[in-house]
Amino acid sequence: MIAKKLPLAVLAMLVLALCLLPMTALAEDVAPAADAPQFSDMPDDWSTAALESAVANGLLTGAHGKIMPDGRLTRAEMATIVARAFGAIKAADISAFSDVKISDWYHTGMARAYGMGIIQGAHNKLDPEQPITREQVFTILARAFKLQPEETVTGSFSDLDQFSDWARGYGYALVNQGYIQGAQGKLNPQGLITRAEFAQVL
Repeated sequence: MIAKKLPLAVLAMLVLALCLLPMTALAEDVAPAADAPQFSDMPDDWSTAALESAVANGLLTGAHGKIMPDGRLTRAEMATIVARAFGAIKAADISAFSDVKISDWYHTGMARAYGMGIIQGAHNKLDPEQPITREQVFTILARAFKLQPEETVTGSFSDLDQFSDWARGYGYALVNQGYIQGAQGKLNPQGLITRAEFAQVL
């Protein structure tokens, strides 16, 4: 279990490793192998060193010889990652949500994330297998880091009008606290995010 009061820098490093796990690897705890495995899709770019470090430390195991760094992050994966990184152990009752079964690999992660208050769902659904949008990632991270929504944002971004009303304040808070900077004058709140991009956010 990951301690709840680790420094944010350490939590970010753990999330970096965990967020690159494919769905099947997230479904269960796997003991690190004695020898670091080789992955056929290991990138040769800015993320290589971090990936190799995570593998060497047994934090990243992958599945079927791949780590899938460019795979789209799902809501279930995000919930599981953050719940594990923050050492959440209390699972809330999510039986009211019709799209998460107790037999699903992500049930515990979703229940713990819901108990943390970082996911809320809508219309009796949590949409666990849907790709997560950047504004949803911003909202979850801001809630996990106990940031309050803010009404204004530092800097100039051309796509602020693309934020949903419920997510805007959390996005602003992350920008104002220096967690995200955007790119080319945009935050792209409605865009989807890969596992590697999520690692870069942190």
